[in-house]
Amino acid sequence: MGESVRPVGETVVLGQSRVWPTVAIPGAILAAMIVVGVLFDVINWTVVLFGAASVVIAFTRWQNAVLADDVGLLIRDRQGLLRSYAWTEIERMGWVDAGMWGSTLEVYPRGGPYDVPGPNASTNVGRIWRPRRRQLADPMPALLKNHGIKALSDR
Repeated sequence: MGESVRPVGETVVLGQSRVWPTVAIPGAILAAMIVVGVLFDVINWTVVLFGAASVVIAFTRWQNAVLADDVGLLIRDRQGLLRSYAWTEIERMGWVDAGMWGSTLEVYPRGGPYDVPGPNASTNVGRIWRPRRRQLADPMPALLKNHGIKALSDR
């Protein structure tokens, strides 16, 4: 990834981080642990550190988004808006749930069978913290069809 770029044509949001639930849930657990710790003089430091790490990670991924324009994928994070892959370079792609740590867009670029990343080895781009709910239908299937890209489930 290089310098910050400008979108070409219409920009579609494929996924965007949500911060409030990822801060509210660990924040509530931390508050409960503090209350329990004060009342019973017992603190589970593992839960406290885990909750604090969750809050920090949520804030670092606050502005993250995966966008698509006429040329390819765009990744927005703290470094700005960067071009990730052009549509002509992608063979398969789709969202992969990374558990409670968010989701990533998994991309299998075109290339030879031994290229890494390549058609047999994926790369994760655009890690976001739990995608926002979309108002309309998911734009991913239409983009994949328009650009001749297979979904992750396709072989």
